[in-house]
Amino acid sequence: MKTALVFPPQWYPSQPYLALPTLKAYLETKGHEVDQFDFNVESYDLFLSRVYLERCINKIQSRLSKQEQSNEDREAEPIHRQILEDTNYLETIFSEINDAKQVLRDEERFFQFEEYKNAYTTLKVAMQLISYAHFPSKIDLDSFFMKGNPEENLQGILTATQDATKNPFLELYENDLLKKTDWRQYGLVGISIIHAGQVIPGLTLARVLRDRYPHLHIVIGGSVFARHQDILEDKKILFDEMFHSIVLFEGEHPLDQLINQLRDSKPLDTVPNLIYIKNGEVIRNASAKALSYDQLACPNFDDLPLSKYLMPYPVLPYMASRGCYWGKCTFCTHSFIYDSHYRKENEERVAEELDYLGKKYKTKYFTFSDEAISPNAFDRMSKAILSQGVEMRALGMLKFESDSVETVELFENMYKAGFLMLFFGLESANDRILSIIEKGCDQATEKRVLENSSLAGIWNHLYLFFGFPTEEKHEAQETIDFTVQHGELGDGTVHSVGQSVFSLEKDSAIYHNPAKFQINKILRDPKRDMAIIFDYEIDKGMSKDEVLNIYESFEKIIEANFPSRSIWNYLSREHFLLYLDHYGREEILNMAHPLVQHT
Repeated sequence: MKTALVFPPQWYPSQPYLALPTLKAYLETKGHEVDQFDFNVESYDLFLSRVYLERCINKIQSRLSKQEQSNEDREAEPIHRQILEDTNYLETIFSEINDAKQVLRDEERFFQFEEYKNAYTTLKVAMQLISYAHFPSKIDLDSFFMKGNPEENLQGILTATQDATKNPFLELYENDLLKKTDWRQYGLVGISIIHAGQVIPGLTLARVLRDRYPHLHIVIGGSVFARHQDILEDKKILFDEMFHSIVLFEGEHPLDQLINQLRDSKPLDTVPNLIYIKNGEVIRNASAKALSYDQLACPNFDDLPLSKYLMPYPVLPYMASRGCYWGKCTFCTHSFIYDSHYRKENEERVAEELDYLGKKYKTKYFTFSDEAISPNAFDRMSKAILSQGVEMRALGMLKFESDSVETVELFENMYKAGFLMLFFGLESANDRILSIIEKGCDQATEKRVLENSSLAGIWNHLYLFFGFPTEEKHEAQETIDFTVQHGELGDGTVHSVGQSVFSLEKDSAIYHNPAKFQINKILRDPKRDMAIIFDYEIDKGMSKDEVLNIYESFEKIIEANFPSRSIWNYLSREHFLLYLDHYGREEILNMAHPLVQHT
């Protein structure tokens, strides 16, 4: 029995997502025939074309000519008329769209920043036009939103997956993407849904496939539905109309068993981590221990259209471990998503696989998708890469540990091995907040580690958020002051920053024990019966409005204290990795100053 694995929109168009290549590789070692499809990048390739943009104009005209307009039609009417009247604007987008894609795929033009910026802007404007055609939905180069967040409730999902006006993917599947292969040759289709923006596109695909090809067994995987496992008994209609089963957590072993049982027409009750319909009831099978790392296979990116990603060279995702070796951060859900202990690959084998993948797919660029690699593992991995002569350029995530572990020598080895950029989860620079988050570090440690990393030549990027329960204004200010002090116009050990507002996510430690974090009540809206982010009530700490004010003011502070933001803010992390390799850290910092002065 032949299997198809599909990654649906909407995600970044700069590289493949790792789930499918990893599953394909493992299943093929078990003798299964597997094809994989990245409908995410395929949809971008179609969206960003003159043919599709002209289709959007026809949609706008059609909505304007309706005798009975919806509220959304009436709301959008002024901007729709403005779009149609501005023929110069339309012709500019139509004529430039293909070239804009090619700029991002061209190894010379990509590195001409002004040309890159113009191309990127053209693509953003084109996505805006697509959004207006499907108003009030919003679609961008990394996200998809429908009004009312229909992915958060059952009725919303049922309606949105059949809404041809506001859901652009329904028509895209029916008229374009599904025509690219003969789906009658498959017995099982697996659809990976890894974040909320994929729920409607992914389930729309499941519905269309189920309607058109009743012989298919459609199985859903990915973190979103793993987090819904406790409510799926009440969501039987999803199994009736869209898919037949769900695989929870890691998919290699369950999918292997599912394919075997379906092929041999045997019952599904032995397939581990499977939720499915049996005799009209939603059944959850017993769990199984996750496979050890040496049982997994090197990712296989065959079948994926590597030339269609908006990159001049392939940038491949890679994981040297699963789970998080720390696993204590109270806001985080990753330990639940993996439902297993931390496991890592032998570092010598990591080096061998990187070498193999680089040569096979003609690239030296990788993004490490691990939740966190320990400093010792990074050290051993870097030494193995150097000793085996692997040509690699990569970015990775590192947790703050003591500077006796995360030494200058460690970072020097990492930089020599090709780790040009590191992402650090700072979260906060206030010691009290760090303590209740259970980051296992303090501000002094953060400072010293960033110094050590920067001295080695690495670009340090910080993730942080404001509004953790009980956080006060002066504590948030301490994080701001820390960032400014160590930023580009400070001592220069922090090179870029990404900020967010704290959100309470289902299955985090704080979700399961709100009282411990002085949360009075988690607000559960029955109209959001499939939500994974929740509002809450507190007595201590900043209000929502105060947090948003901090966030907005910090945007201006970043702009003022990081001149290079004029460059890195335009670039996705994969694009920025290529820029780092091409220009070097210091040149990028220097490039930015004339741009800032000019603007």
